Amino acid sequence: MMTEKEDRRVRRTRRRLQRALAELILEKRYEKITVQNIIDRADVGRSTFYAHYLDKEDLLVSSFTSWAQDLDQHLQADNHAEEEEDHLLHSLTFFRHADEQFDLYRAMLEGGGGEVLVETGREHMQADICRHLEARLSPGREPVIPVPVIANFLAGALWSLLMWWLAAGRPYPPEQINKMFHTLAMSGIAAVTEGEGAISESML
Repeated sequence: MMTEKEDRRVRRTRRRLQRALAELILEKRYEKITVQNIIDRADVGRSTFYAHYLDKEDLLVSSFTSWAQDLDQHLQADNHAEEEEDHLLHSLTFFRHADEQFDLYRAMLEGGGGEVLVETGREHMQADICRHLEARLSPGREPVIPVPVIANFLAGALWSLLMWWLAAGRPYPPEQINKMFHTLAMSGIAAVTEGEGAISESML
């Protein structure tokens, strides 16, 4: 059984390798990066690399897994935050997370691997929105447009704006771009849920 000290060492090594990959992707495309490039940047031995990962693809997937877990922790924390406790969309959480993890997002989008990031991000957004929509609806009442359709639409719009914001170099603070998104999304969602029990404009 791994001791706490050994576990910390493993996590530290994995973070170094993941950070090295992200840095290298910013410098050259993912396809051109070799395992040797990664271990040189991370300053670890080849045997250490292969003790943690099968190859660079395994490292890339692990980086996204860590990203997704970190995002989930942010979402769980904000589920209890007074700031967004009545909202269907934890959009501010997504914008703040992207702001904090800007190098990783930019590396994946500009240097390769972006398809995985896009799919993972949309799935997290859609699942989170769907959960909150269903929780807010009155029993036996349904909006005029099915919940999965609303969730897919909102997740797509939110993710598209998030990607634009990152590609533009974050020209607005997370709080400001979040308010813009809410202004754009609010009227349409309020219209399809109005009178269907349950979802008021203030919840968006």
